[in-house]
Amino acid sequence: MTRLFNLYRFKFNFISSIFIIISFSILCKLFFIQTFQSSNLRQKTLEAGYIDIPKKGSRGKILDRNGQILAETVKTYTFYANTEKDADIDAIAELFSATFKKTKQQYSKLLSKNKSYIPLSRPLKIAECENILKKLKDITGLYCNITLTRYYPFHNLASQVVGYVDRDQRGQFGIEKQFDPILTGKTNNFRFSRSPSGRLTKSIYGNDHELEHGADIQLTLDGNLQTILLDALDQGLKRSGAENANGIILNPFTGDILAMASIPDYDPNTYWNYDVSNFLNKTIASSYEPGSTFKLIPLAAALESETFSNKEKIFCENGEYQIHPKRKIHDHEPHGDLSISEIFIYSSNIGLAKMVETIGSRTIYDYARKFGFGTKTGVALPSEASGLLRNYNKWNKLSGPFVSIGQEISINTLQLALAYSSIANGGYLPSARIIKNISGNGYEDRDYSAKPIRRVISNETAMAIKLIMEDVVNKGTASKARIPGFRIGGKTGTAEKFVDGEYSKDKFISSFAAIFPINDPKYVCIVSVDSPDYYRGKHWGNETAAPIVKDIFERIIINKEEFIPNAKKEKQIIAENMIKNSNTVLSTKNIKKNITNAYPSFLGKTLKQAILEARDLGIIINPVGTSGRVVWQSISPGKSIQDYSACTIKLESL
Repeated sequence: MTRLFNLYRFKFNFISSIFIIISFSILCKLFFIQTFQSSNLRQKTLEAGYIDIPKKGSRGKILDRNGQILAETVKTYTFYANTEKDADIDAIAELFSATFKKTKQQYSKLLSKNKSYIPLSRPLKIAECENILKKLKDITGLYCNITLTRYYPFHNLASQVVGYVDRDQRGQFGIEKQFDPILTGKTNNFRFSRSPSGRLTKSIYGNDHELEHGADIQLTLDGNLQTILLDALDQGLKRSGAENANGIILNPFTGDILAMASIPDYDPNTYWNYDVSNFLNKTIASSYEPGSTFKLIPLAAALESETFSNKEKIFCENGEYQIHPKRKIHDHEPHGDLSISEIFIYSSNIGLAKMVETIGSRTIYDYARKFGFGTKTGVALPSEASGLLRNYNKWNKLSGPFVSIGQEISINTLQLALAYSSIANGGYLPSARIIKNISGNGYEDRDYSAKPIRRVISNETAMAIKLIMEDVVNKGTASKARIPGFRIGGKTGTAEKFVDGEYSKDKFISSFAAIFPINDPKYVCIVSVDSPDYYRGKHWGNETAAPIVKDIFERIIINKEEFIPNAKKEKQIIAENMIKNSNTVLSTKNIKKNITNAYPSFLGKTLKQAILEARDLGIIINPVGTSGRVVWQSISPGKSIQDYSACTIKLESL
């Protein structure tokens, strides 16, 4: 019995011990929770009444150099109808027909279908649909979706530079693509209280003003110049019957791209309506054989190396030269003896080929590289083509002459613009700049100025080339670029297109490269026209490209007349012609008065006084001596400045 009792007592004590241990553990756990985890539990309990919703900051703006908005994100309204329930079809049809172009009958027919979603409009800005929004609540079956939409207020203007965003708000082409991460706003979570029914009330933390928006990007483009370039290209394309055209306007000292366009183009607001080829910025994405505009390079090489003096003559074989047993070079017109400058002025292929035979092909290759050909410019835009300049070890005996006349090499328009800028600015190859400034997200303090890449020729050589380029316009192959009373320098190009492995007989690239004004450069302008009408004689650079550049400069003179003083009469003539022939609205206000077009007397003036007076009149001064006063001038007072662009003065101490 005792034994049995002891057994039961043992079992009881064992079970009791286990119970005590378990109870103690539970109590310890409860104490721990109460003491150390109560705040976390309370937070979790509370969170059952909240919801986190991600919100994204708006995309940054894209602006021109003057602050004009080229791209922005706006709130848009899209309307639709649900006719599965009691929709007031008559009221909807009447409202939309009164707002838009369709008739009430057309809307009624559209709304006759029994559907839950019938779209009634494209995305509209509030100004376009204010009347509809006022009546939205009063009409059954009419609904509105509000979204943030990328909007391009100037439509086609600079579309290939700016680019567009797709339906997923991702940047495509142009600045939108290149700077997509910088333009895109950041996504943050915002917490809202939630009622038991699931209805969201006020934000607990995070407000719209705390959103991280994308940075704004200001371009170097000038919207006014962009308009001028685009319209001039469009008019030129229509006149020539060409397939496409592109052009660029550059500040030759800063490398700022002031205008850049190619046509056909597109409206980024409705990008889905266009072929993908319209999206390409052909000033950088397309490369082509430049033809005679590339003759700048051997000319610069010849003058810089002092291989030839301008008094030397080269016999140009009266139009045909057997450069190789199986190859001939031809001129467009037969020439006999020509100087170095005349070879450029009259664009003699034979003269250039003979120059290169003396200079050497290696020199031509080295100068082409120095001027930036064969490599990308590095402009902050996507899809730039590097062009083609074969390594010198792959050249044959004929490569030098043929590259010098713009064959066996391909370039893009921006590369050519930078090369001619080197002439305009006194010998420095500038770097291209498209970004003027970025503001927001810590980008404000960065330096976006462009620096010269390298000196390619001396200032003296650049000055000599500018005078030769002026003669190209005044008495050479670019006669249709002349503007009376204004000094322009340039070079035409007419290049056979390389099609299906051979040079085409009726497809050409017509181009013109120009500096304006040649005595005080403000602009470098390049225009390239693809396949103008050969059978109407429009394939020549002087027939198609040069008139487009003339058109551009005339519009600049009228619209930005403060940049250069000149005769009132000449500006009035330009204004009258432009008003008659152009789609661009022009102004003749603020035309400078009492400006003479005759040489003054420099006698008795210091060098500084003479240079300042000459600069204001567009005269190039070549001084002999540096001190004293002017005792002699090569051009007599009263002579026409138009007839004599440069004047030598002699200074002596009195």
